[in-house]
Order: sequence, then C-alpha cells, then structure tokens
Amino acid sequence: MSQYRLFFSHGGDDTFVVKEFLKPKVETSGASVFLDAGRLEYGDDFRHTILEELAGADELLVLLTPSSIKRPWVIAEIGATLVRGKRIVAVRYGPSEVELQELGILSLLGTKTLLRMEDFDEYVVQLARRVAGNNNA
Repeated sequence: MSQYRLFFSHGGDDTFVVKEFLKPKVETSGASVFLDAGRLEYGDDFRHTILEELAGADELLVLLTPSSIKRPWVIAEIGATLVRGKRIVAVRYGPSEVELQELGILSLLGTKTLLRMEDFDEYVVQLARRVAGNNNA
C-alpha cells in the first residue's frame, strides 16, 4: 500500500501563502504533498519532474488566484490530471466564477471541484477520509 499523494498546483506569486499556510493544513490529513517550491534546482528538467509527480499523484489541488490563472503551467497541470482521470479540487481565492468561466477554467474543472477559501478546512477533513481509506485498502 502506498501513501496517498497530492500535487499542489499554484502560481509563483502565491508560494508564500501555499508553503506557509495551506500546505501545513493539507499535511494534517496524512497525505504526502508535492510542492515544487524549493524542490527544483536551477538546471533541473522541471517539465520531467512536474509530469512525473503528476503521474504519481492521487489528487491535484490547485489554488486559483488572480496570479495563478495566468500561469500556463497551472493550466497544463489541470489538463494533465484531467487526462489521467484523477481527482481535481480547485480553491478559488480572488477570481470570480465569471472570470474563471471566461478563461475556460471553469469549463475544464466543472463546478463540483471548485471551492472557496473559507471552505478549505472542510476540504482537509474530506481529504483525511480519503487518505484513511487509502491506508485501509
């Protein structure tokens, strides 16, 4: 049995919030969390690393902010996860649903995978149940 793995997608401008506040909350679920910040060094083939980590992840958590929705790799990570048929959960922090729809992001995600930042703690509770179920399988 392998540990439940989560890939945390975000824009570079959001690294501090993700690394210092959100990632520690997610880790309380027992999931192993991949965050590219600090894991990649200059000269690393980041495309290979990102795609490899996505392939091994059970779930994608993506933070949608005014900055991240303009980042091509955030959209690519959503697409790569969709192709693999894995769970995607998006946290909306800033952009409106109308803005996400205009950019085509909401069409990619659907509404059932979109949550507001104020619902983040409930997401972590649900994630902990998935992690526990994975560990019992």
